[in-house]
Amino acid sequence: MTETPDEPIAVILAGGQGSRLWPISRDRAPKQFQPVVRDRPLLTGTIERLSEIVDPSRIHVSTRARFADAARANLGPVPADNLILEEDPAGPATAFALSIATLSHRYGNAPALIAPSDHLINEEEAFNSASRDMLAQLEESPESMVVLGAEPTRYDPSLGYIHTKGGDGAVEVIESFHEKPDLETVEELSESGSLYWNTACYGVRVGRACDAYRSALPLIFDSIERFARGHTSDLGYRGAAIGGHEIYPLMWAGMECLVVPRQLGWTDVGTWTRLERVLHDQRVTSIGPALQLDAEDTLVASMDGRPVVTLGARGLIIVTHEDAVYVLDKEKALDTGTLDRLRSLLAASTREDLL
Repeated sequence: MTETPDEPIAVILAGGQGSRLWPISRDRAPKQFQPVVRDRPLLTGTIERLSEIVDPSRIHVSTRARFADAARANLGPVPADNLILEEDPAGPATAFALSIATLSHRYGNAPALIAPSDHLINEEEAFNSASRDMLAQLEESPESMVVLGAEPTRYDPSLGYIHTKGGDGAVEVIESFHEKPDLETVEELSESGSLYWNTACYGVRVGRACDAYRSALPLIFDSIERFARGHTSDLGYRGAAIGGHEIYPLMWAGMECLVVPRQLGWTDVGTWTRLERVLHDQRVTSIGPALQLDAEDTLVASMDGRPVVTLGARGLIIVTHEDAVYVLDKEKALDTGTLDRLRSLLAASTREDLL
């Protein structure tokens, strides 16, 4: 263990499958390893942004063992040994626990920024300023966990919300978390305090977070810690999993949860709807070369650079990607059940490579 308690560290969570953004997000290379909107993969952009705050040698990437090669290809200045691997997808809480256990073993009780790999940040300076404020808050209240909250610009039923009783705007105490609440719940909560989108960007001292997980889930976290102590970059964790939200064990252990609220150009690019909204905000109608005539409610994503021409298209998502062209009805592509059935058919066919 290298004891450097005041120098920050970071971990990027990059193990998600991103199936709601198929076929851009593929089984062998999910969206975090793809240049979904810009000319760089989302993971690369996250590393570059965090490198403004944390020395790249102290940035780690948590992902699945099957994605290790894709991750290494996008690490840039981050050492290849800084991968934290899981063999099987065990959910965000397990990835969070494995990350804090690994970092605590290596760095002691250092302050850490924990961020998703697949979010799009349009206001990087504001985002970095907020991240620095989160680290500063950890100096003032080292026993707390800090969350970056984005002020909502609309109701989004697929995002998590943070509820506070309000405050001076610099930092607020979190009353509760609400994952994907309905509109009625959001309106009710808005009347009794402040609401923010949960960006899933956290600040915490890893030793303190380990104490909380150890208190809340002693048997499971013991298994995770034993793996972390013998961790190598080529070995993935395969053991007990933690269900639910990654924040809940911290709350169960009585840890104070704070939010740093900000107005941010932030988007969780997790669905076609959100991706289309990002493009609309940037005043573009497609990804890659496309010409649309008399088209309506049609999104084109040319991921391989092939020109796409549409005439009279209605309500479609058209994707060219490597060795295939995909044409999806937009409503059905947004229905996870229908999409899962299609993916099951492909997996059972001779063209499972299209997954």
